[in-house]
Amino acid sequence: MFKCEWCGYEGDGSEFRYLSLAEEAGPNTYRQCPKCNRAVYCEELEFDSLGEDVWGTGSMRGQVFSRRSSKDKKGSGGKR
Repeated sequence: MFKCEWCGYEGDGSEFRYLSLAEEAGPNTYRQCPKCNRAVYCEELEFDSLGEDVWGTGSMRGQVFSRRSSKDKKGSGGKR
């Protein structure tokens, strides 16, 4: 549910027309209020319907991965 800070109108995301991203990277957007037509800043985090975790906060978040060097590869098949 979104609420217009200007006129107080409340509605779901489908009622508020999408205008643009509020930041270069991130879930926050500007949407247009259907009642007063002003731009409204909206925080749009996605929630997983199967659990209570916020989208993008899994156990792999923050992990750093690097490519193995050629000598560390398994099954590299050296000289016979």
